[in-house]
Amino acid sequence: MKIVPIRYFFILALVIAGLTQCVKEEITKTPPVAAFKLAPASGLTTTIFQFDASESKATIAGDTILFIRWDWDNDSIWDTGFSRSRKFTHRYYKPGSYNPRMEIRNEAGLSDTIQWPVQVARGYSAPQPGFTISPSGGNLRTEFVFDAGKTRDDEDSLNTLKFRWDWDGDGIFNTELSDQTLVSHFFTASSIYNVALEVVDPQGLTATIRKSVSVSLSNLNLVPQFTWTPALPTTSDTVLFDASSSYDPDNAGNTFTYRWNFTKDPDFDTEYLSNPVFGYQFPIEGENEVILEIKDQWGLINQTKIKIWIAHSNLKPTAAFFIGYEYGNLTTNFYFDAEATQDGEDLIDQVKVRWDFESDGVWDTEFAKEKTANHKYSTSGKFRVRMQAIDTGGLTDTTSLSVSLTDGTNETGLILDKKNNISYGTVKISTQWWMSENLNEPSKGKFCYSNQAANCTTYGGLYTWTDVMNGATTEKARGLCPQGWHIPSLNEWQQLLDFYGADLAKKRLEITGDSDFRMFLAGQRSTAGRSEMLNLVTNFWTSTKSSGENAQAISFQKDQDNYFKLNLAQNYGFSMRCIKD
Repeated sequence: MKIVPIRYFFILALVIAGLTQCVKEEITKTPPVAAFKLAPASGLTTTIFQFDASESKATIAGDTILFIRWDWDNDSIWDTGFSRSRKFTHRYYKPGSYNPRMEIRNEAGLSDTIQWPVQVARGYSAPQPGFTISPSGGNLRTEFVFDAGKTRDDEDSLNTLKFRWDWDGDGIFNTELSDQTLVSHFFTASSIYNVALEVVDPQGLTATIRKSVSVSLSNLNLVPQFTWTPALPTTSDTVLFDASSSYDPDNAGNTFTYRWNFTKDPDFDTEYLSNPVFGYQFPIEGENEVILEIKDQWGLINQTKIKIWIAHSNLKPTAAFFIGYEYGNLTTNFYFDAEATQDGEDLIDQVKVRWDFESDGVWDTEFAKEKTANHKYSTSGKFRVRMQAIDTGGLTDTTSLSVSLTDGTNETGLILDKKNNISYGTVKISTQWWMSENLNEPSKGKFCYSNQAANCTTYGGLYTWTDVMNGATTEKARGLCPQGWHIPSLNEWQQLLDFYGADLAKKRLEITGDSDFRMFLAGQRSTAGRSEMLNLVTNFWTSTKSSGENAQAISFQKDQDNYFKLNLAQNYGFSMRCIKD
């Protein structure tokens, strides 16, 4: 084996190192190539030039990140910083010849520069209007100051521009063109105004800008204030509120009108009043809220809100009563019931009532806890019945209703069902007891004339035969009648009519007759559902069924003195009278 001297290894190492150094020196870095396009090639001072350096490129494959900056007027001062963006815009505001310069640089710091000439001629652009409003909002007494000093123009100075104003934004300018940038204005009505400013430059170019200003009726400088007496009011007190101390600190001679809200809702309880003093009784105890709004001679307003505590106080009762039946004759024992009387503090059993049956100013009974009363009259006519209620605190309330009496001699009575809130007057004719008003019982098929509930109260309901019979088909069925009463048969009707005779029955049974039957012409409902013939005809179902789908009825007509027996379809809507079992 041949041994190689150490010096040969050292020489070999030097050779390899030298070769390596030669390879590194062969990798030479070169700068990128700058290029850009300009559009348009020339223009005006109003032109926005587009600079596109997209065709700039690197010369080394590894240069993937390039940076670009611009010197728009080639004054050796770069106008932008380095950016990776390839597209820029620029506007020249002065005419002349420019040589915009671009530099592109890679990460190694190597760069390339290019410039391109561009000619810029004089161009003219519209002004750029701008203005401020001080204050930003106010009222009818506010002097608003409008300052157009923020207006700019690329070619012309501010003092060469002209200005005019449209205060309400309706397209009609309210001022002439002027070089004044500062104007003031008072508005005459509350609204939100879109104020328009138009600016005209020396070349006649114009531009308009709009801004909104809110003008209200509110003047927060006004001082509404009030006092009240008594200082500790109750629900029984009429509280006197006095707003005469309200004032305007800026104008001692200002005058006001006043309106009030006592009920915690958005609607004021009074109109604007010239008198600053107003009385109010609070119905609800506890914390209440009072709002006073004052309006001055210019229509400007301000308001104040104060919470006031209303203590409990005994309130008077609410008197109420009903009459079993308000029509009768000298035989009638009229029934009066005051159970509907109410009181906020006392139980109804603690409230007492008394009666004046003729409303002659003389009380016919003493105060008593009993709430019902009966009374017979000695003369016919119409009487006003008064009832007065008194609570344990001695407070009273009075109400009244009327009764009417004829000279009839038939015995009268009353169907009273307080549980179901039902009452009907009755009259005895010969041996029969009849209801002296039309049936008005609730049912699925009950119909009120013209669909008006008030007509059911006056004339009673209109019923089909099936409805009033309540599904029954036999004579003298109870149907919808009260307990102990039934639907009269045709024979029972005939007995009534025979008692007075065919020629006199209608006359004596109607409202003006002496029978106290009180028949009125209630009209009918047709089979097609129409309301018809009110005050012209009245028909009463009997419980007597005819063949097929018909039933018997008794009819009275305004222009006929006698009566008629009808055999009609059961789906007509007729009136109903009940007869006692």
